[in-house]
Amino acid sequence: MSDKRPRLSISIIDSKRITPQEWDGYQSFPTITDVNGELLVGFRRAVNISEDLRQRMDHGMAGDIYTTRSTDGGITFEHPQLIISHAQDQTNEHDALVTHLGDGKVLLISRTHTSQLRRNYFSLSTDGGKTFPPRRPLDLPGGEWASFGHFIPSLDDESTFIGSFYNGPGCGTFRLNPETGKISQQSYIYEYFPEYRLNETSIARLPSGRILALMRQQPCMEGLFKSHSDDDGKTWSTPAPIGLYGEAPTIKVLPDGRILDIYRGMIRKNPKCRVALTISEDEGATWSHPQTLAWYKGGRFHGGYGDLAVNGEGQIIAVYYISRKHEGPVVERMVLEI
Repeated sequence: MSDKRPRLSISIIDSKRITPQEWDGYQSFPTITDVNGELLVGFRRAVNISEDLRQRMDHGMAGDIYTTRSTDGGITFEHPQLIISHAQDQTNEHDALVTHLGDGKVLLISRTHTSQLRRNYFSLSTDGGKTFPPRRPLDLPGGEWASFGHFIPSLDDESTFIGSFYNGPGCGTFRLNPETGKISQQSYIYEYFPEYRLNETSIARLPSGRILALMRQQPCMEGLFKSHSDDDGKTWSTPAPIGLYGEAPTIKVLPDGRILDIYRGMIRKNPKCRVALTISEDEGATWSHPQTLAWYKGGRFHGGYGDLAVNGEGQIIAVYYISRKHEGPVVERMVLEI
């Protein structure tokens, strides 16, 4: 990678918690999608856990899935709506991945995580994410988790959308027909090795048609990795580090073609963690030095997963979860200008 990095200068206009002040619990893993000018956020809320359980179950237990909506470009959000209830289903939900597919169709991917059940599910809303029908299983060959980040339309089949998977034998992409649930064209970006793995893959289509993928390395030794596909996700380039140390990247292509990445920024041999932002101006070849959106406390697991959208004013809306005082984390949103 070239040593010459682009510059990123940001202006933070406002940041605020978007979940009710009276809420407790472990609020985490928000995603955001633009539904015809309205911004829909999905996130998880779980029960806080005691210190003696932290190393075994870091993200809380008894997780529910909620959504919340903004009709004013991300400035304010409605009271969250419960979508999947652990009390009812006993599934301990871990993800709430929302993607607007067009025509008011919103795809929700969720992941259960209990000692008896570990499975992926999907639900397709046809009313812009206001309601979701009962979930259907999303069982990928090999048992991988699906998904991380957003689905993108395939170029040669308007009925299928490309998503990512991870764990199992490795990480990669697959196609899903959300109407029928059919899975096809599963391809690997990286196959599992005992020393470490790449997972939690975020993908986006660039103006050139290329699909760019950023991935987390676990354990984190070299930091974030990138790969690309020029054949609509059928094959992928060999992953390479991008020169940024951290985890859980999520990318967003801006209207002018530049690429933003929000991720968990880490410092080698230092427990401090942050919500960080970086930009690329050359299709992911080089990335800026990171800008810090917020530092957080309580340990690595208490923040850093985020997602990005652009509102009608051209402002960046970032959502993430964060713990500021060692308490259970909450979901926040930040309004930025670049």
